[in-house]
Amino acid sequence: MSIELFLIVNGLADVALLGATARALGLLRWKRVLACGGLCALCGALAASRPYPFAAPCASLALLAVASLWLAWGCPARVLLKTAAFLCGGALLAGGASLLPFWALRGPVAFPCALCGATLLTLILAAKKPLSGDCQVRLSITVDGRTARFPALIDTGNRLREPMSGQPVVIAEARLLEGALPASGWRELHFGAVGGGGRMACFKPSGLWIEGRRGRTRAPEAWIALSPGPLPGSARALAPAEFAGFI
Repeated sequence: MSIELFLIVNGLADVALLGATARALGLLRWKRVLACGGLCALCGALAASRPYPFAAPCASLALLAVASLWLAWGCPARVLLKTAAFLCGGALLAGGASLLPFWALRGPVAFPCALCGATLLTLILAAKKPLSGDCQVRLSITVDGRTARFPALIDTGNRLREPMSGQPVVIAEARLLEGALPASGWRELHFGAVGGGGRMACFKPSGLWIEGRRGRTRAPEAWIALSPGPLPGSARALAPAEFAGFI
């Protein structure tokens, strides 16, 4: 197979896979997906034509994975750093473990390598902060220059997606958004629940932020749907599971 054909086939496969993943996550941005697909195809072609030293597994896979996260989905810096650290620790642990049977041939590097990888992974897991008990975030939305702020409960059962964009949906009671409702741009969203189904009106805010201990952070792009009635329990708004990483 020629290098040109390899690039085309590999690029199309990467774009299809990344696009499907981004669509499922509600983070579909075609420019980002195309850029990431091109990068992955180029890396694959270089690895196939010049396997050494470019295709060193630890370096190439770690760099490619982190670059893909940033390009395809625009992940925040803390997600990229955690991913890079996990990949580095996993590579050190796996690489050291694979060298242990060849201790006499490869020199005394296997055990320290595996130990460093295991230590790094342990530190990352130990430093992970548990989610707060109420799993709430405070949201701030802007619509045509008007702002509304309200707390929202992160609901892992909220799997609603706006059908055209595939982006997640925040469900809120109308009274929380008084003074910040758009005059146009509404769409109808069908939903299903244990007690039945129905329809909700939803809109795309011009800005959506999460306010918390880390300050004001840009939230993943999402739609706001008006609940047809009071939400069950004490919550007046339900945020999708994608917002859990910002607590």
